[in-house]
Amino acid sequence: MPIYKRCSRCGKRILSGSTCPCVKQRHREYDRYTRDWRSKNFYGGKEWEMARAAVLDVDGGIDVYLYMTEGVIAAADTVHHIIPIKDDWERRADIDNMMSLSSDTHSMIEQMYRKNKGEMIRKLQIMIKEYRGQREDGGI
Repeated sequence: MPIYKRCSRCGKRILSGSTCPCVKQRHREYDRYTRDWRSKNFYGGKEWEMARAAVLDVDGGIDVYLYMTEGVIAAADTVHHIIPIKDDWERRADIDNMMSLSSDTHSMIEQMYRKNKGEMIRKLQIMIKEYRGQREDGGI
């Protein structure tokens, strides 16, 4: 006897382990009405790939925020735009506008942006400048 579940979006009864057809429709609607195609194309392109690799290299592959706030060395797997590209498209590949983070730290910073974006941007700009200055001086 098959097991069924309810789709959390439309409430339709579907076979457990399968995907409701409304999900495909939701993605289609998001692509058509909401998605920022310019950003999507940038993040899928060579320019981003090269900038991301350069930032990870400059930062030594560690989570800069964790290191500067707690002294903890953790591997970075994400590169964060300090000033988001939707706010300043011209700085999308500017290494001085990016920092290496772990995915957990990145999520935390995005939450902080929702509370006080301007203050967090200023803190991160100061932090990255100080961190990279220390690396150049051989302190890190």
